Order: sequence, then structure tokens, then C-alpha cells
Amino acid sequence: MRYLVCLLMALYVSACSEKSEPEKVDADKDLGLDATAEIDEPAASGPVNNVKAGDGRSASADTAKDVSQYPLRDAYFGELHIHTAYSLDAYIFGNALNDPFSAYRFAKGETVKLPTGVEKKIVAPLDFVAVTDHAEALGEYEICTNPKMKGYETDVCKGIRANEMKIFQEVFAGVSKVPAKRLVEICGEDGKTCVEAVSNPWSRIQQAAAENYEPGKFTSFVAFEYSAGAPEGAGGMMHRNVIFRTDKVPETVFSAFEGKPEDLLRWLETNCTDDCQVLTIPHNPNFYWGRLYWGKNSDGSEWTQDMVELRERMDRLVEVMQVKGNSECQAGIMTSDEACNFEMVFQKCSGDNSVSCTNEYGLVRNGLKLGLRHKENLGVNPFKQGIIGSTDNHNGTPSDTTESDFEGHYANNDATPKVRLGMELNPTAQAMGLSAEDDPTKRYNPGGIAGVWAESNTREGIWDALHRKETFGTSGTRTKIRLFAGFDFPADMHSKDNWVAMGYESGVPQGGDLSKAADGKAPTLMVWAQRDPNSAPLARLQIIKGWRTADDKLEEMTYDVACSDGATPDPKSHQCPDNGATVNLDDCSISRDKGAAQLAATWTDPDFDPAEHAFYYARVLENPVCRWSMYDAKKAGVEHPKDLPKTIRERAWSSPIWYTP
Repeated sequence: MRYLVCLLMALYVSACSEKSEPEKVDADKDLGLDATAEIDEPAASGPVNNVKAGDGRSASADTAKDVSQYPLRDAYFGELHIHTAYSLDAYIFGNALNDPFSAYRFAKGETVKLPTGVEKKIVAPLDFVAVTDHAEALGEYEICTNPKMKGYETDVCKGIRANEMKIFQEVFAGVSKVPAKRLVEICGEDGKTCVEAVSNPWSRIQQAAAENYEPGKFTSFVAFEYSAGAPEGAGGMMHRNVIFRTDKVPETVFSAFEGKPEDLLRWLETNCTDDCQVLTIPHNPNFYWGRLYWGKNSDGSEWTQDMVELRERMDRLVEVMQVKGNSECQAGIMTSDEACNFEMVFQKCSGDNSVSCTNEYGLVRNGLKLGLRHKENLGVNPFKQGIIGSTDNHNGTPSDTTESDFEGHYANNDATPKVRLGMELNPTAQAMGLSAEDDPTKRYNPGGIAGVWAESNTREGIWDALHRKETFGTSGTRTKIRLFAGFDFPADMHSKDNWVAMGYESGVPQGGDLSKAADGKAPTLMVWAQRDPNSAPLARLQIIKGWRTADDKLEEMTYDVACSDGATPDPKSHQCPDNGATVNLDDCSISRDKGAAQLAATWTDPDFDPAEHAFYYARVLENPVCRWSMYDAKKAGVEHPKDLPKTIRERAWSSPIWYTP
């Protein structure tokens, strides 16, 4: 029983640095963390001059063809995992008003009301959004919320409109059945009534995207989420977000009622052809109960070569961070990297158990390493995935990720500080007769954000960047991170004014591939990061390398390559010294004189073996800040829970670059 609430919440649930100057902030406001604080960002120099705002940011054009292209590419931030009232779980949690149209308004900077009546406004407008409402129960939602639909007056629909959690559980119980079966009372014995009802909300989802697309200023994508449950139950999920390139999309969606995750990929390849282009994004691997990276089909059957190749073509990206935790890595599970212990929801699995715990197949870094083995054995790497962050927010408020202004993500289900802190029952737990201790909400977080490097803010520009994996993810801030690799970069490339152009001309960007090295050559990486002025300064910049040895061992190493405050990495440990940045827990203010506005480095792999398959990605860590739970404890006037961290280090990750001999 203790995991039933988790099911409901989860299903739907050589280097240089520039030292920052003291920010000009109101004495009563949190340094760099208050969305209303006015911050004078330290003047940037050197590499940042290459990362100017792209043409067309300030004004929209009539069509994408009218938008000028920036060949050196600009950074754009967005959301690729957001739920609105059209997702039946969001609706029954109390979000009956914030639909896809409202979600886009919020993303553009308008104020919207949460189901609790609280008004919210994003800290800064986004550049792109894909509304990803659940394909499952789109038809049921339409029947139960549209008075013109037959079935509207059924007891099931009345229960849904009354936010009865037990009815909600009944609707989604059919997803876990083999074969999956819809609720007969409103869908009929064959489920056809609900399948046909999907057309109305699917059309409105497309309409909302069409009306809000402003080429050059804001990009909206037609999308949906496929939401299959793991066979073990207990909130396990095998979900994928499905993102279409243009408005050329299939006539309907594909849900878990229609088939397994592998069936989704086959359906998309059959039904999205010609002008229709699509990619898929598995989300929060930590909740897959190990089934994402275990080297088999989702049901445990053996892979076929066709499926391995299809996964490589379709699963272009993976969600490294979202509300339900960080999925990058976990100390003690194929790594000793202490920075991995960040916003973890589960403990390491013990014995043969894989449910509600983390094993070696539930983490992105491990998946990347396992992919090297598959590449050698199968000739294909099904885990060759770029990195993004997202939220999985169910309030219809994309990228609402500010720690100091967190109001929850599940409408009325986590609407108060005491509920979010695990001190009071949420409505789901109450309906199920469970205790607050069974609720994982306190281990959740505000979520991540997706970033891309693209020529323009258009559907084609953003989607193509996603497809080629020239992406990055953050833990919720607007930190920028960029990575290039090549064999002929100069050792001082990071100090050059034209380092971006050099990167494209003689190397590859994040998401790219390095071919076999010439004799005596080793990869040189140029990495750069810039802080979000609304968050903390940067502390250290890192390169994470993973590789497969000749005897099939999977290895990794984390190298600090740039340190803040004039420090340099220790040559033996490869680590930066702590810069001494602190947090005042009384008011959550942070150090004014520690950290960097930007960090950059040119780094050559000192341990390179040209015969070994490898990947490299970048990670940047910020100075510590108060976790959302500290703000909530202050709001509620209670002691902070002892089992939760009081501070965190926000961060950003680049997509990998792969080396294939």
C-alpha cells in the first residue's frame, strides 16, 4: 500500500574564470534568487562575446522563412514536458482551468492563477514549449468535461468532476492490465467511444500550438506524452514525450491502451511520414525500475536488431532532471562522484529488488556507458541520447522552477508548504488511507529546464537542434553551457574571441561525433558556461568522461577543468578547492564575493586511448542556495525536516560528444 500514492503522483504523474563582482541587490531581497530583484550582471568578456542574442528574439515574423538565421547559433530555453487540464490526472488534482492555451500564455510571461487561486508569473519568458498532455484518457477527459458528450452524466464522470481520487484510480487501472483495457462504463466494451473522443482535445492542442507560434520570438510544438506503467507497478513508469517538428502530425495519438513502448515507436514510424517528423524523449529514468537501460524490450523480451536501430533513431534525448528527481547518476552505483548526490528520490536497490529504488539501469550516465558496449556488440548505440531538463508540471505552468517561489506541481495535491514537506496528508494519500510518510512529495523538486543551441527561434530551428542533440539541461535555472571537441584545437582556444566559429570549423558541438583519432592525436574539448543572473554564481566547470576498455569494462572519470575565484584544479584529484561560498539559512542570502559569472577551459584528455569507445559531457555547478524546502519551512513557521537537505547546488549539463574508433 505504501507505494500506491507514489503511483498516482508519479504516473501523471588550462582554464580561465571571471570573478563576479558584488551584485546590486536590495538589502531585503535574496541575492540573485528573488525574481523581483534587480541585478547588475558582471560585465562579460572573452568567449561570451560570441554568444550574442540571436536575430529575431525581440520581434516575431510572419513565417519561419522570414526569420534571419544566426550561423553560430544562440541559446534558447524551454519546456518539453508540461501537463494542463487536458491531462486527466491534472484535472482531478484540481487543475480544471489551465489548458494548453493558458500554458502558452504563462510561458510568454502572462500571469495565470493556480488551482489554489495563487497568481503566478514566470521569472522570464521562455523561448519554446511543447505541451505534452497524456495520450491516455484524453478521450475520457473529453467525455467527462464536455456536456455534449454521451457519457457526461455517468457516475464515473461525475466522480471525476468531483475530484474523487478513487474514481481516478479506476480509470487508470486499465493501463496496467494485460492487455490494457479502458473503463467500460464510459468507453464501451471495445473502448471505441473514448478512442473517437480523442479527436476534439487533440485538435485543440494543435490549435493552441498554432495560435501561439510566433517565429523568431516564441516556438510552440505539437506534442503528447505516452504514459505506460512498469509491470512491477508501484508508480513505475515507461513514459516518452513525443515532439513533432511542424504542424504535420498524425490524426490521433498513441497511448498505452494501444500498445507497449516499442509499439509506440513502430506506430510513429508508420504514421509520421513524409512531411511529418518526430522524436521521442524518455523521461525520468529513475522511475523506470531499471527498464530503460537494461538492454531488453520494456516487457523483458529480447531486442531485435530492428528495434535497437529504431530506438537510436527515435530516442534522440533523455530527461536528466525533472520534478521527480535527478537521473544523471547516484554515488555508489557505478560511480564515486559525490556531486551525483543531488535531488535523489530513491536509495540504492538491495538484492534483486528494482522497485522504488535505484539500480544501475536507471541512471543516464550509466545508460551512456552501457550504450558504448551495445555499439561495440550490435553496431548500434540505442542509448546515444542528448540531455535536456524538464518539469512534468501538472499546473499548466511551464518551467515554473524557482526555488524561492515554489507552489508545488500537482494542483491541490501539493498546494501547501506542510503537505510538500510531508507534515500533512495530501488529498491523494488521504483518499487512499495512507500516512504522510508514504508520500514522496518532499523528495521532489521544482524541476529542470531544456536548452538548445539553434540558428533561430523557429520550429525547424529548435527541433533540428533537439534532433542533432545540440542541447543542454539545467536543474531549473537559465545557466548556459556549451561544449566543442576536436583534434586540432589550440590550447588557449577558450581565450579566443572566435572560439565558437573555431569549434564549428574544426570540431563538433555537443551531441556530435568524433571519428577515429589520427596517430598521436587526442580529443581537445572547449567548454564554456555562463551563470543565470537570477541564480547563484558558478563554482566549478567539469568534464565527465565515460569509456569502454578493451576487456569490456565500463569506466568513468570526472575532471574539474575550471575553478572560480582564481583557483586551479588539483593535478592528482582533478578537483577544484571549495571556493568558500555560503548560505545564510536565516534569510537564504548567499555569498556576495564568491563564484564566477562565467567559466571556460580548453582541456585535452590526458588518458586517451584511441582504441576505446568513449563519450564526454560537461557539467557546471553553482554556489549553494537554499532548497525550496527551506523557503516552505519558513512560510509554514516550522522546523526544516531533518531528512531533507537545506541547500542545493543548481547545475547544468551539456549533451555528450561521442568518440568512436
